[in-house]
This record gives sequence, structure tokens and C-alpha cells, in this order.
Amino acid sequence: MNPVDYRLGDILARSQSRDGMTRVNAIPELGEFIDDSRAFNRLTEMLDDDIVTMEVDAAEVLARRGGVNGILAVLEVLGRRRDDPDADYMAYKLNELDAGGELAVVAQVESSGITLSDNAALALRNLKALRSS
Repeated sequence: MNPVDYRLGDILARSQSRDGMTRVNAIPELGEFIDDSRAFNRLTEMLDDDIVTMEVDAAEVLARRGGVNGILAVLEVLGRRRDDPDADYMAYKLNELDAGGELAVVAQVESSGITLSDNAALALRNLKALRSS
């Protein structure tokens, strides 16, 4: 096994630990490997973690490091979980990044030309409404 695969394997294992602090500490490290589908997919899975902090941190890493595809992964989950108040915290994080000028979340998605799923389209509309409120 090459050193990169070994390191990513270790991070992936820690991201699945029963210990919350171990999992949360693995999130930014997964972001270093976001171009590897294993890291991207694990971060996406973490959007449904039982602990809201994991969800928010994973959403932020996906948005910041994953480009449009990372943002779309978060929007997909937000749309799917539209009736879950815990998911609102991920939406607030995206709004904070966008409204604060750190990351043009809405502009990136709208300029991508990608056809959005129903869930992602709903989440984008809700995010834009949040931004204007």
C-alpha cells in the first residue's frame, strides 16, 4: 500500500470512530483528499451523522474544498432532509459562507450549467430565500 492510500485509509477509519471528537477531527483531513472519491463520499455520508457538528463541518469542507460538486452534495442532502430542523444548520453554514463573501455558493451553482435534482433545486431556492431574509 502506498503512503497516500495508507494515510487516507487511516483518516477514513477515524472518520467512522464511535468517538465524536475523533470523527470531527478527521473531517478537515478528509478535505485534503477531496479529489479521491473515497474521501468525497465519506464526507457526503457525514452529512447524515447523528451529531449536528459533524454535519455542519462536513458541509463546510465539501463546500470549500469540493467545488460545485461538493456544494451540490450538500444541497442534495438539504433538499432530502427539508423537514429535518437539524439540517437547517448546514443551510445556515452555506448561507454564512455565501453572504460573508467567503464562497460564492449560489453563483457557483447557478453558473455551473448543471441540471439540478429536485432536492438540490429546492435547497437552492431555500438558500436564496434565507439569503434575502
